[in-house]
Amino acid sequence: MSADTRTAWQLARLAGCADPDSDTSAGADFLNSVETDTLERIIDNGGEWDDDMAHEIADGAVPVYTYTRWQTFTDLAAWDEDASELGADTSDMTQAAAVCLYIIADRLARAIADEYEPEDDADADADADEYATV
Repeated sequence: MSADTRTAWQLARLAGCADPDSDTSAGADFLNSVETDTLERIIDNGGEWDDDMAHEIADGAVPVYTYTRWQTFTDLAAWDEDASELGADTSDMTQAAAVCLYIIADRLARAIADEYEPEDDADADADADEYATV
């Protein structure tokens, strides 16, 4: 599946989170940014995936501003995530919300990378060219 055919709802299913309210909501923007960043990193890395990339993508995707963070959190029903699995201090709810969004972004980046496994170098070049036009 190419990146230009994925909707925010398809990305939500791939990420294992709730569907965003609309294709322009905070949650949809978050999911789309994770997809874009993941594909760009795969292309920039010559079609190769490094597990550290998922961490970097997820870390960079979490909104910095409190209002946007909470909009994204509620839009994707991120309360279903277990923030304590990464050792989040649940006494700071805004930080715990960030951890939940990190988990979703990490899972989505890895799912996209898993879908993009070229069979050989010729396929990698063809796929890189396809994604570069997105």
